[in-house]
Amino acid sequence: MQSLTLPIGRIALIPSIAAILLSASAFADECHDEEECVKVYSCHPGHDGVLEGGPILIPRSEAAPGFQPGDWNVETLQSTGPSSNRLDLVLVCDGYTTANIANFAPRAAASIEELFDYEPFTSYRPYFNIHRVDVISSESGVDNDPSEGINRNTALDMAFWCSNIERLLCVNTGKAKAAAELAPDADQIFAVANSTKYGGAGYWNDDIGTFSSDNEGSLQVAIHELGHSLGNLADEYDYGGSKVWGGDEPSRENVSTYEQAEMDAQNRKWHAWLGYIQPILGEHSTFEGANYSMFGIYRPTSNSMMRELYQPFNMPSREYLIIEIQKVVNHLESWLPAGSSAPWGSTLSVSCVEPLHGLTYRWYRNNSIINGAKSSNLDLSTLPLVKPGDAIEIVITDESTMVRNETARNAWMRESHTWSVSAPTNPDPDFNNDGQVNGADLGILLLNFGSTNAAIDLNGDGLVDGGDIGQLLVAWTG
Repeated sequence: MQSLTLPIGRIALIPSIAAILLSASAFADECHDEEECVKVYSCHPGHDGVLEGGPILIPRSEAAPGFQPGDWNVETLQSTGPSSNRLDLVLVCDGYTTANIANFAPRAAASIEELFDYEPFTSYRPYFNIHRVDVISSESGVDNDPSEGINRNTALDMAFWCSNIERLLCVNTGKAKAAAELAPDADQIFAVANSTKYGGAGYWNDDIGTFSSDNEGSLQVAIHELGHSLGNLADEYDYGGSKVWGGDEPSRENVSTYEQAEMDAQNRKWHAWLGYIQPILGEHSTFEGANYSMFGIYRPTSNSMMRELYQPFNMPSREYLIIEIQKVVNHLESWLPAGSSAPWGSTLSVSCVEPLHGLTYRWYRNNSIINGAKSSNLDLSTLPLVKPGDAIEIVITDESTMVRNETARNAWMRESHTWSVSAPTNPDPDFNNDGQVNGADLGILLLNFGSTNAAIDLNGDGLVDGGDIGQLLVAWTG
């Protein structure tokens, strides 16, 4: 563990930080691989509300052999589509008995509403399914609440004072996953302790966050931890590591070793957001101090959710949360006609999952844009001079202004489907269905002369013209 330098004033405000780091270091010596330990984010407010803590290694917890979830009630709070093409968020609880399990439902619902108050989750709420599992425990509350040494018999073994850190709220990850599997699917899990005590944790590799049901700040930590587990974002606070950053350029998109001038000149990281002024957070630039070091590494804004609770995510963080969401959820869910063949004169359409700001639809024929076609469907009979074999393509794009990385937009936020127009089945020249082909049918043809009406195009060349009159005369019956 590298040395930590703290201002004198901060030492008085957070006397436990040295013990926290020593505990993390001591445990790290006992962990040798991912089979023995797991990385947990233990972020918590320190001086002036700025977060501290960072990742530590704790013992890996698994359900005992033969563990089976109970016959627990499962509720779907929000269903926007099939789990195969959604992010399924599952809330499981611990420390609720049969007598007080009814208290969990309103707390779960309130937690979800608070999460979706934050962008980009607000705009991309239709991409999520939300489920709740009412886990029943034998005793109410969780271990070490309100003080260390109190043990309770609960279903998911949630406990404060994990690895000797009071606020670190751990859970048996194996049991939490088993409970969440009762839901239709589980991409991200929130384990909720029946407690008023402040605490939380983020199990980055397990996609699990923990928080207390009745502590407002605890849920904020869970939202912050979702930035880690879903968006692959770094912490933007500057305590917990070496005073001066000595590593290479980090892989995370919201921290960088490049100052503004270099970043702008070399198109690095959040160069597209430099100078952007975001409400509450202010101007985007390169602010020194991030990723647990005070010097030599930079963050995009003075403050943000990845630095302090109750703050918005800054724009680079929003951008990469969106990209990670769209790596899981496809806009384009289905299309009609199914397959790649479009019958002559048919209407083509697509069904998409849309963010609240909508999607852009553009149609092309043989790689040339079809002017005026901007909806999710297209009637081929309205296209002039369409021919068998023409390629009709729809391109669906999420043009969110929260994304400026056009390479990422092209890769993850743009989808398409192409049909080939089939040759028409020649229509019956008895257009009025009176049992004979005669002058009445000729009159109908003349009314459509020059159009692309497939029902009148007897020779299937894509245009009602003299060739079709010839076909009708051949079939004339009197």
